[in-house]
Amino acid sequence: MTDKIDINELFENAMKDPELFSTIDINKLLETIENDKSDYLEKKTMKKITDEIYQEINTLSVHQKEKQEFCEKLIGYRLVDDVHELHKGKHIRWIRENSKNPSLTNGGIVTDIKFLDNGTHVLCMGRGNRFVQFKFDDCIIFQKMTQEEQIIMMAYDYLEKK
Repeated sequence: MTDKIDINELFENAMKDPELFSTIDINKLLETIENDKSDYLEKKTMKKITDEIYQEINTLSVHQKEKQEFCEKLIGYRLVDDVHELHKGKHIRWIRENSKNPSLTNGGIVTDIKFLDNGTHVLCMGRGNRFVQFKFDDCIIFQKMTQEEQIIMMAYDYLEKK
């Protein structure tokens, strides 16, 4: 199929004009993107993703101002509930759940997921090519969404409004 949709061009145009989806064949769009595993996004809209993040941040024992700052910094991210939703090569940020002063890390790029005797660990490369490893179950993890993922959710937004 030579008439595939250019995702980057579509994303830029959709950001400028959300009504663009009324002129696009949604099935063709999803077919273009389907080579990426995206079942974790099925029927999710930007609002649902934002609500999930907000609800998770609200469970933390920090001031309301900090919660708001966390939410603002996590625009463009999605909550990762299960380890199979974590993708190598993508940027993540996390908050340690049992910390006295929970804070949002700058994060890093996921390089490996290790299944060890004491649980699942995530290995990330951060600034200055420094590696950080943390236990998956001890943290709330957020992964940066790609343009393709954002397009999928915009398409679901459009279908929901239709």
